[in-house]
Amino acid sequence: MKIDYGEPFVGRAGKLMNMAFQTVGIKREEVYIANIVKCRPPGNRNPEEEEAFACLNYLRNQVILVKPEIIVLLRKCSIKKYFRKRIWNYS
Repeated sequence: MKIDYGEPFVGRAGKLMNMAFQTVGIKREEVYIANIVKCRPPGNRNPEEEEAFACLNYLRNQVILVKPEIIVLLRKCSIKKYFRKRIWNYS
């Protein structure tokens, strides 16, 4: 049985992200990563609108506490939640 430690981006996407950080001289420990939802949806699917909304205040509080200089949105579902009116299709 695989244990989920709750750390985001630990698979192939995480390896790619770590390589990108390394290329520009950033250590992963210097980056704070937050997810739009606080628990993984079944089958690692994109979260439903209700699931994202249920976690919204938690995410807002994380941003307030961390006070990031830069926020980077990854994946279509995060971008879609933030930019509700304009979504570009890159597929």
